[in-house]
Amino acid sequence: MIAARQEPHHADPAPPLTDPSRPMTGAALLCLVAGAALVLQNALMGAIVARGTGLTGALLCNSLVGLSLLGLVEAWRSGPAFPLRLIERAEPWFLVPGLLGTLVVAASLYGYRQQGATVTVALVVAGQLAAGIAGDAAGLTGRRGALGVETWIGAALLVAGAVLILRGRGAA
Repeated sequence: MIAARQEPHHADPAPPLTDPSRPMTGAALLCLVAGAALVLQNALMGAIVARGTGLTGALLCNSLVGLSLLGLVEAWRSGPAFPLRLIERAEPWFLVPGLLGTLVVAASLYGYRQQGATVTVALVVAGQLAAGIAGDAAGLTGRRGALGVETWIGAALLVAGAVLILRGRGAA
């Protein structure tokens, strides 16, 4: 496990991540939009590959656009010296999220080209769900504790849906 720098401990306990009495409409809507954007992103990246750039070229184009946009936003927000502040705080394990993100985008793009969007999304979501349940149970995501029966039923339904999609496509 990667050891993160410890932040100063504050006397006030952190508020719960979710308030069961309040729906997460903003977060849920943003996640739904992001899911739809991933399908469009991969379709467009597939078109870039079809233009002869290759998988790596499409990934590089995707990364350069994102990096440029984020760099401009951070320069506007924090000033042009932000790269120096980032370098001062950087640790080797800071590279891991970028490597994982590249894996996600590359695997998704490859999956779209080999088996289509539906099967790829079903498999990616199944993997995210399994890792999400494990991460929540272990406290990796900031939430620790037993998962409710609704979580397990929802997970079973998502897995059943993924199996049905795979069987319908002849992959299972």
